[in-house]
Amino acid sequence: MTTKEKFHGDIGRFLSATDARSRTDRFKKHKLEQGLKADTFTRSEFFGINRIKKLMDHKDCVGVRVYYGETYEDQDENPVPEGKGELKPRMVLVGVRADGSDIFDDPTGLKDPGDDDTLGDGWTCPRHC
Repeated sequence: MTTKEKFHGDIGRFLSATDARSRTDRFKKHKLEQGLKADTFTRSEFFGINRIKKLMDHKDCVGVRVYYGETYEDQDENPVPEGKGELKPRMVLVGVRADGSDIFDDPTGLKDPGDDDTLGDGWTCPRHC
């Protein structure tokens, strides 16, 4: 990939709910293992409805929460199985309902019905800044 490539609306990859939960759980566990207390580091941010259109297309979505997560990647930033490659901090973007619940949190108890309702693997900085 060269620095001459243009930014466009299709950068990023939709994740399964399982992958998204694994990334955010791994981030929190890693911070706790570093000796931080659960309430001493930022784990998410919220952005209003006018900011992220694609995730907003879910009928219940009113905004987006941004989680800090980690995933294993190769040197080209491609996801690899856990324990392979290098563990990297990555963002996980999740649609949020009016009641504040995450769209990947399934109230019916069914397994992963919200696959591809989360977004990750965008371009990183400094590689694409």
